Amino acid sequence: MGMGQRPRPSGRRPPGGGAASPRSLPPRCSPGSAPRGGKSSEKKRSFEELLLTPEEMAILDQNETPDITKISSPKWHPLHSYALALQIPLMDSLLDSGVDINLLDKDGFTPLHKAVIGKKEAVISHLLRRGANPHVRDRDGATPLHYAVQVGALQTVKLLIKNRVDVNVADNDGWTPLHLAIQSRNRDIAKILLVNGADKTRRTKDGRTALDISLCFGRDFKSYDLAKLVKLVPANRKM
Repeated sequence: MGMGQRPRPSGRRPPGGGAASPRSLPPRCSPGSAPRGGKSSEKKRSFEELLLTPEEMAILDQNETPDITKISSPKWHPLHSYALALQIPLMDSLLDSGVDINLLDKDGFTPLHKAVIGKKEAVISHLLRRGANPHVRDRDGATPLHYAVQVGALQTVKLLIKNRVDVNVADNDGWTPLHLAIQSRNRDIAKILLVNGADKTRRTKDGRTALDISLCFGRDFKSYDLAKLVKLVPANRKM
């Protein structure tokens, strides 16, 4: 075959004779021939029926509304737990149902005590607005102000003072909030207490004043600074 000439068909037939047939396509499904998904004959059961046993369902049916007596103990009451957990709406639901806002646990803590210890400022403000007693004492004679000082909650100390708590209240061992402020070496809180009338001459049952406590930490700048604060405030309130 010369250059530039196109090859001629050989005229050969495919093996087996006859013209090559186009590739056959799979038969199409006729309308309605697809398998139908039948509806489940099983009835839908409720979530409770799937999750709970009959005995557990009976308990649930008996407690359509919360039964406080069944979910409390002398140490753990939902109102105290909600106060610490910042669950204000749940706390309000209990208060609205008649639970005492000043309810004591076995340690003499009220929800306000708990909120102060947990430094939950929103709960503290809410409880005070709803009438919580800021003067109440626990079994050791400590008030919410004692605990606010102990945990270093300056804003809570100010809030409690604004609610007219006694800054010189002493616990069963004679410790006032000022004694605790000096013990924790918190100058800012000690100053707030002194400016608001804390009596620096008050003594604990074992005879210590706030100044005595400030001098029991040894010779360091903090000891000197606290001693200076106790001796000069409120005479010099601009310190």
